[in-house]
Amino acid sequence: MPEAPMAEMTYKDRLKLDLFPTIWCPGCGIGTIMMQLAMTLDEMGLDERNTVIVTGIGCTGRMGGYLKHEAVYTLHGRTLPVAEAIKTVKPEVNVIVVAGDGDTASIGGNHLIHTIRRNAPVTVLCNNNEIYGLTGGQTGPTTPTGTKTLSSPGGNPNTPINLQGLVRSSPHALYAKTTVYHQLHMRNVIREAIDWPGFSFVDITSQCIENNGRRIGFASANEMLTFYRKTYKRAPKDAETLNAFEIGVVYPAMHPARNGHRAADEQRSPALPNQPAGPMASATESPGEGGPTAPEAATATVERTDDEKARRRAESKARASLMAQLSPEVKTRVAKREITLPQALAEAGLEIPEWLRSGASAPADAPVAPGVVERSSSGTDPRSDAKPQLDAQKAEAAAEGRDLVGGQPGGDTQPVAPRTAEDARPASVSSGDPKEAKRAEAQRRLALMQRLPSELKLRVAKREISIEDAMREAGIEPE
Repeated sequence: MPEAPMAEMTYKDRLKLDLFPTIWCPGCGIGTIMMQLAMTLDEMGLDERNTVIVTGIGCTGRMGGYLKHEAVYTLHGRTLPVAEAIKTVKPEVNVIVVAGDGDTASIGGNHLIHTIRRNAPVTVLCNNNEIYGLTGGQTGPTTPTGTKTLSSPGGNPNTPINLQGLVRSSPHALYAKTTVYHQLHMRNVIREAIDWPGFSFVDITSQCIENNGRRIGFASANEMLTFYRKTYKRAPKDAETLNAFEIGVVYPAMHPARNGHRAADEQRSPALPNQPAGPMASATESPGEGGPTAPEAATATVERTDDEKARRRAESKARASLMAQLSPEVKTRVAKREITLPQALAEAGLEIPEWLRSGASAPADAPVAPGVVERSSSGTDPRSDAKPQLDAQKAEAAAEGRDLVGGQPGGDTQPVAPRTAEDARPASVSSGDPKEAKRAEAQRRLALMQRLPSELKLRVAKREISIEDAMREAGIEPE
């Protein structure tokens, strides 16, 4: 976005820009949380006269120093009792706690339990990056089972705390789940949490690339954000709880009609995505019948159907036959996960089977158990793939038989923006596929937005006017 329109966005008035750049690592999710909180406070008209920010020890705790609000930087784990004291003395002010998962759920866990029990009218924004980031990357209360960290090189043996279950143990508390990728959704749930008259808790999945992300297999913060985009979906409107990989708001029982954030007619996904290849071990990508953080040992004991057993046997036999064609040195590299099996076959000049090239989890003729989600072509190891996101886009385009704008399926180095609304209309729209129609509409709106001046783009983005009104105001006739 150009600098001039950005300067017009008044949320910057909430920030102490003279203290920028911040102390946070490049790619850290805390800056995104701070920006979205500043935008929400600006939209709600909250300032230093009616709002107090309470932070504790940790990377997230420094946020109070960059916001132009009354802020209290308190002891480690003691944010909630301080917040309750402020609310008790000055009940007319809004009290917002911003803290990490370690500060909130570990040393501050006992205070969290009783603040929920008392239904204290405070809002908690929890930066949940599944690690102790400030001290170097030790195992925290939300670190998934099996994750290798600085303090658990053999894998975390403990079960992570269930923040949703803890908050939902109260019949009065509000629980919301979002991610740093879903920024508009984050602003919406923060607003709803602040408006809630009792205790509210916003669980924000965030990335700590330096002390967690790279250790579990991500090459960059962008890859972590891309994973959030591909994995997390909005919960259905009638959801009473949020499953793994679902974002939304869960109100107490007296507000069932407002639960979730997705249209009621959308079908809820019955299964979770498979874990990508590579050494990743995170709550965001270790799904299974045993839960979002269940290790392989736990899920292996689940009773399996005959079809699923047959599918696994077929996959094992097919992989074994391919491995037998490789030299011992290459087999060792594949076993150590230095390279993938398709890469090893390519280096040896051997043919890569279609089922392995497309990223499926078994040969085509293997039976597939009902409800099993096949591995996506985007499930690549970021450490062994130079351009995982770009290659995934090409593979998905080729698999779906659709053209990338400006080239053949999978042939472009980068999809380009449509020049006109007609360019954005794929040929398959006429088939009546709702996904294709939705994609075409998004491309059409993008083409129209590109024709608008910066000031009108900004007004459309802030939802002050519709894109049709903006076109009329600019004197542009839609094609």
